[in-house]
Amino acid sequence: MTNRLLGIVIALALTSGVVAHAASAPQRPLSPIALPAASSLPTAIQTAASRLSETATSAIDPAAAIRGAYQRDRVALAHLRQQASQLKGSAHPAFNQYISDQELALTQTERAALATTRPDAQSAIAAMDKLVAATETELNRQLSQTGDPKKNSTQGGSAQSKGQSGKADPSRDK
Repeated sequence: MTNRLLGIVIALALTSGVVAHAASAPQRPLSPIALPAASSLPTAIQTAASRLSETATSAIDPAAAIRGAYQRDRVALAHLRQQASQLKGSAHPAFNQYISDQELALTQTERAALATTRPDAQSAIAAMDKLVAATETELNRQLSQTGDPKKNSTQGGSAQSKGQSGKADPSRDK
């Protein structure tokens, strides 16, 4: 009974947020959510739920949505910093500096968005997410240059799951 009641309350809150957004900003419609293939469905459901919740929160309290996205992106950068420990030589400290620069840019983006009287949560969140995506892309690029596909944990490894003969190596598919 408690779970059902909680589900109803959450659904009502989300619906109210969407309706409030539609009523207050008809020129900024909600963006559609495209779900990927069924193989990554749990991740897709989490992402869709997160975006819906973020959109509803930003309609009601844009500052809270910006702060929540900031926290989420800080955690993502921390995870990328941990993954960068696989880099060897001077690449590791250089990437740590790059992440520190991205964290500074993330903080500045959040502060600039919160400094306005009516922050535009969608564009601020998109800018912060873009910083994290760029950092992840850079990490993937640097990890692919190391040439050790077993250590490259952020990529799917489709091109690197093949051995030197060009045939799939079954020991790497595990």
